[in-house]
Amino acid sequence: MKKVIGIDLGGTSIYGGLVDEKGEILKRASRDTGAQEGRKVVLGRIMEVVDELMEGETVEGIGLGSPGFIDVKQGKVLFLGGNIREWTGVNIREELADRIGGLPIYIENDANVAAICEEWLGAVKGLESFIMLTLGTGVGGAIYSKESGMWYGKNYQGAELGHAVLYPNGRLCGCGQKGCVEQYVSGNAVEKNYLEITGQRMKGKDIFARSETDKNCKATVEKFAQDLGLYLVNIKNIFDPEGVVIGGGVINSKEYWWDKMLKYYKENCNNPEGMEILPAKFLNDAGMIGAAKVVFDKM
Repeated sequence: MKKVIGIDLGGTSIYGGLVDEKGEILKRASRDTGAQEGRKVVLGRIMEVVDELMEGETVEGIGLGSPGFIDVKQGKVLFLGGNIREWTGVNIREELADRIGGLPIYIENDANVAAICEEWLGAVKGLESFIMLTLGTGVGGAIYSKESGMWYGKNYQGAELGHAVLYPNGRLCGCGQKGCVEQYVSGNAVEKNYLEITGQRMKGKDIFARSETDKNCKATVEKFAQDLGLYLVNIKNIFDPEGVVIGGGVINSKEYWWDKMLKYYKENCNNPEGMEILPAKFLNDAGMIGAAKVVFDKM
């Protein structure tokens, strides 16, 4: 059975997996991204993950999901607002090819590879059209239809759903705009909500965990759920997809906000029926599996 390497590059961690044609992860490796240390450090750590996974293995190719606007033909990062320092302009394919040699390498947007995984094996398998939202450090997005495949846009800037403006003249985003979605419905946004309410800092996972006993944490999570519900109203009315799948690290705390989010969506959408809202199935593994699927599809 053929095996490939799938890599999920995030602002905090790099996760890599040796993946077979069934989507099973046979071996894993990870590193801290070193995002604020610049491109050379990040590329070096990607290579450490690749080297660890290739040891003693026959590998057919490498797929990598990266944040930012990705020119998938060149394998290049056209723009990334924040998260990884000096990442704008990096031709990831060329940089890795210089170090690996010979193996085919494919680069995709990180939210797109998560969506590819969920369409292949996960929550939206069999749907004709869907939107993917990944709620992590920021917010990633993907738009898929069975007829046309993944939507990239003319300049590979399509489906940047985290940078739709939710609150005009709101919080300043790393992309340069004000009021972007990811400033209100990401993991970082939850921490900002809490800071605005209390003047104190707390980790997002702790805010969620205390939301049933602490009034400030409860108010923080209520705002997050309402903002996400509001955004889903917009998605329904703009795209009318068969489904929306929500993944990323924040989904691990969905027990504290999922029902609140659905309630707000249903109460405020003019026609809420006809769009399934589903939690992602593969969570932290989606990026690796989806990146691997890109390689299998191209082989």
